[in-house]
Amino acid sequence: MCGINGIFCLQRTAPVERDLVVAMSDTLRHRGPDGEGHRVAAGYGLGHRRLAIVDLVSGAQPMGDAAGEVWVTFNGEIYNHEELRRELEAAGHRFRTRSDTEVLVYGYREWGTALASRLFGMFAFAIVDQRDHSLYLARDRMGQKPLYWMQHAGQVLFASEIKALLAVPGVPRRLDPVALGEYLCLSYVPDPRSIFADVHKLPPATWMLVRDGRFESREYWSPQLRAGASDGTTPSLHDQQQELLDRLDVAVRRRLMSDVPLGAFLSGGVDSFAVVDSMSRVGPGEVLACTVGFDVPEYDERVFARQAAQACRAHLFEDVLKVEDMLDLDWFTEVFDEPFADASAIPTYHVSRIARSHVTVALSGDGGDENFAGYRRYKFDAEENRLRRLLPGAAWRGLGALYPKLDFLPRWLRYKRTLQNLGCSPDEAYARSVSAALPEDVLPLLRPAWRADDPLGAVRAAHREAEGCHPLQRCALADRRTTLPGDILTKVDRASMAVSLEVRSPFLDHQLVEFAADLSYDRKLLDGASKGFLKEALVGRLGRQALNRPKRGFAVPLALWMRGSLGDALGAALADGPLGQLLEVERARRLLDEHRRGARDRSRILWALLVLHRFLNRWAG
Repeated sequence: MCGINGIFCLQRTAPVERDLVVAMSDTLRHRGPDGEGHRVAAGYGLGHRRLAIVDLVSGAQPMGDAAGEVWVTFNGEIYNHEELRRELEAAGHRFRTRSDTEVLVYGYREWGTALASRLFGMFAFAIVDQRDHSLYLARDRMGQKPLYWMQHAGQVLFASEIKALLAVPGVPRRLDPVALGEYLCLSYVPDPRSIFADVHKLPPATWMLVRDGRFESREYWSPQLRAGASDGTTPSLHDQQQELLDRLDVAVRRRLMSDVPLGAFLSGGVDSFAVVDSMSRVGPGEVLACTVGFDVPEYDERVFARQAAQACRAHLFEDVLKVEDMLDLDWFTEVFDEPFADASAIPTYHVSRIARSHVTVALSGDGGDENFAGYRRYKFDAEENRLRRLLPGAAWRGLGALYPKLDFLPRWLRYKRTLQNLGCSPDEAYARSVSAALPEDVLPLLRPAWRADDPLGAVRAAHREAEGCHPLQRCALADRRTTLPGDILTKVDRASMAVSLEVRSPFLDHQLVEFAADLSYDRKLLDGASKGFLKEALVGRLGRQALNRPKRGFAVPLALWMRGSLGDALGAALADGPLGQLLEVERARRLLDEHRRGARDRSRILWALLVLHRFLNRWAG
């Protein structure tokens, strides 16, 4: 795993300052502590920071072909590089290293822009072809590895993280009002926007070609969604469950490729347990697993991690996080160079830090929920769609308007979000269900100049792409387009790379994702259970007791913190700081007061405001 950056001039003969390319790379040192490399020539400069995983001796970058015409800087792992190497050698190309990076160089010479679609792995890379002075950028199918780009002063700048772009003098730091609203509603900014109006994310499964001043981009992959239920042409349940296990083992085996110590994250959940179990079946020896507990008992799952490790005969490393450890947030703003308010990034960072003391590569269970309907909201959304057909939308909206009069009821009987969602279109309802804060709460917080229309537009658009499919499939597609790359994978990438740890996710193997996408909705929710198909397939491996534990997630006591020291910090920020340029401060103060009095839990929006304050002070200039 690495950090990449570069400058590509639209004018072929324009000079590039080497010191500037180096300065960009220096901001990414945490992503690659094992080495650095730079190539600067007429019209372009490439930078690289290396975390050495495969071919520790001869895999330095930027790497060029034998003719010195095609050059690459690459972040990630190509799991099928040996097969591709054999194919390229048969076509006459001669390799000088064992590195998967070299496959990209000759693969581009052989296949051009079709290269990305030939790759199995997680990756973000840039290739400069001196023959026609072109730049080819590509990102992996699921969006595990980040890639930011922008146009500036006749150049295309690109990097693994925004902070490298900000190292270029004169780069504008204008905030995007739409992205600001998205962030406050969703806790992250979905692709292809970033918080800065001039900086873009290359979306997952997309390549972009810059040549002769023209920009061409194309999505090169998207799994086909099954529209209906299982039928007579569908393989038997037993056969599909066995196929799932086989595909999981293949995905895990691919991700054991390493020349450095490798292990896994292990929590009390099904997905990480399944990955560690598979590692013990297909790996060469004892599995090293890492878990972290909390000194707050209701958040501590170490006992379940121990049980899983014992069942898999894995060697488990444990550590305990204290509240004061997690409240030390100086690292947070440096790691996340655009506002990011998923508070589970805090324990993710710490478990990565602990794991890095034992291994350089860790496998994780990320992707299991998105692929196999593990979120409760999928079931709720399907039920809402059934209820929505019983009454006209106006009737549901009328019931939703009665909500303020129901405050006398216990909170669990009010069904506020459900009543509101039933009066909305399916795409808007789902976007609201995944939101940390709703537009009607967020937009009044912003000063008029910063209020943009429809901050949930990205989620709604992704949901509409699967129109005609079952609601479960529409939700899964929306998550794959937005929440998965924008929130889950961003969190894991930044938190792990901050401590120079590479994280690999077998459940995000694109062939496994394609298999899951083709599962009928009635199979995914087997017997009406979230992740029912996956769990039933794993019974013979993991045991039913482990599979029936309630889902807990990687949570932190955020509501408690916001009543204490974090609330104090936000109060000070509202009294004197840059938030006043964006917010209606008195409204924000009322939310903080409401939360601290215990009237209503406002912790997620308050945490988002505190993160925004820190971001503005550090990165917005």
